[in-house]
Amino acid sequence: MPNRVSVSSAEFIRNIGYWQNKALRQPISITHHGRERLILAAPDAFEASASTDDVAKGLAKLRSDVAAVQENLGDGYLSFDAQLVVRHSNSVAEAFVGMSREDLYGTSIINALPQPFASILSDRVQRVMRTRQSEHFEIGAPDGRYLLVTVFPVSVGAAALMRNITEQHVLQQRLEDGEALQQAVRLHSRAAAIKLDARARVETIDDTFTAWTGFVSSDLAGHRVIDLVAASQRREAAEVIERVLRDGLGRTVNVTLLSKRGEEIEGALALAPILTDLTAHGACALFVPFANLGSTQRAA
Repeated sequence: MPNRVSVSSAEFIRNIGYWQNKALRQPISITHHGRERLILAAPDAFEASASTDDVAKGLAKLRSDVAAVQENLGDGYLSFDAQLVVRHSNSVAEAFVGMSREDLYGTSIINALPQPFASILSDRVQRVMRTRQSEHFEIGAPDGRYLLVTVFPVSVGAAALMRNITEQHVLQQRLEDGEALQQAVRLHSRAAAIKLDARARVETIDDTFTAWTGFVSSDLAGHRVIDLVAASQRREAAEVIERVLRDGLGRTVNVTLLSKRGEEIEGALALAPILTDLTAHGACALFVPFANLGSTQRAA
């Protein structure tokens, strides 16, 4: 309790009534041989002191919790004041910019981050400060990483969370490339696609393969692809397919496929493994015939 009035125990006893009345307005420190021994104060003073202590302890715990959250975020965290100067950061953000916390503190956005990211983030931070509305954007960093950035308002300005989404971005690009390639294969009249599982059984075939052989997907699903190969070539083809699934490397083999009508179609079968963590769980195959197909095989 601050602003206490000190009085000796002897003086307090002699004028107890006076000091009791004074304690109603201001806490009294009662001393014995010069050392503080007791404090006399009104109940309201004790309640106010306890309340203040509780608030201070609560705020200290809250600050500790916030600091722990920031340090354990997978995202980089930076906060900025109204002058666009860095006020707080976490270890992920410090590693990203290559600066220590001490060097980052008090540094402007433009000087803390690489261009053009710095200019873009500066514009977004200013806009968030004006609108008090969060914003999200994606950007490629100069080092090749790709970031998802969330800018949001805080009490003294704005803050940014930076998430490394390079892996997701690369996977999305590969997915888009793969879908485009599949579409091109489907449109190509001189190539047929087959998808195999980890045991070289047919999962799907495309319309071109159906047109050439007369088989539909339901006819072949779950059956070994090797059963479609002429008997004299099955051993060689089986060895090639096994190596593709075992070694995880693409290979090509010349085969003669048998159609549903008993006709033979000679061509090249190219196989590429479908890999997860370097282990093949299937394969994609492309069959290209050597010669023009007859009118019956072309009809579909």
